Amino acid sequence: MQNTSSLHSSEKSEVPERVESVATSLVAARRRVRFFQRADSWFNRCVRLATAMHEGFWLGCLSANELNAVTAGHYAQSRETISPEGNLRGFFDWERSAVERYFPAGSSVLVAGAGAGREILALRRAGYSAEGFECNPALVDASSAIFDQLGEARGVFLWPPDQVPPGPSSYSAVIIGWTAYSHIRSRERRVAFLRALRPRAFPGSPVVLSFFARSGNSRYDALAFRIANWTRRFVPGRKEPPEIGDHLNWSYSHWFTREEVESELREAGIRLVDFGEVGEGYAVGVVE
Repeated sequence: MQNTSSLHSSEKSEVPERVESVATSLVAARRRVRFFQRADSWFNRCVRLATAMHEGFWLGCLSANELNAVTAGHYAQSRETISPEGNLRGFFDWERSAVERYFPAGSSVLVAGAGAGREILALRRAGYSAEGFECNPALVDASSAIFDQLGEARGVFLWPPDQVPPGPSSYSAVIIGWTAYSHIRSRERRVAFLRALRPRAFPGSPVVLSFFARSGNSRYDALAFRIANWTRRFVPGRKEPPEIGDHLNWSYSHWFTREEVESELREAGIRLVDFGEVGEGYAVGVVE
């Protein structure tokens, strides 16, 4: 028969060895985790650096018209943008609140950058008279098909990018379609767009626009801007300067601070009365 005292003694001697083995494994695991975290941090920094350099280079190379073509290509291929489901979803919550608060009941509304007609359909269902214009032929064709399918009078017509159809003051409210304002290259073009849009509405009419918002100038924004500004010097005919907040990934877009939005509206003769950063940023101005 085995001596039980020697068995207990053997088991006791193995306990410190097991504890030491577990502790060694934990130390090694923690070391690997720290190595991963550091490597991951540096990898992401490198990716952001490369992305900023890539964006900045092409922002400096491409003209406003070429950037418009990039943006148009994206939306023409976007299933959500051209689908009936995407255009029958109605207002976003912030849009509904803005319309209910600022738009006169049953009034006539002009939608600039109307896409395939989501806002127009939502406005008509809410009892407004609405029509709009869009620069992307694929979206205008999609809107025609959707409106025809619904038995609605077509409400979106084609017009060149960054321009507004001329005409008398005949609208009581204006919407610039979802984030369309962000896709207009340069402050000069955006203010000119607002100035052309302003006389289409009666004095005191609300103007609602949405955009991509930023709180300030990040290192990423500053780096992309510096590279774009440097690149444009070597591109013949490249006149319009880049801006801090310009981005070029799936499309061109400018990301705004509140100060930028308020300044551009004021320069165009529109007074800011409401501002928010729910989802994308939005603003409500009043034509003066």
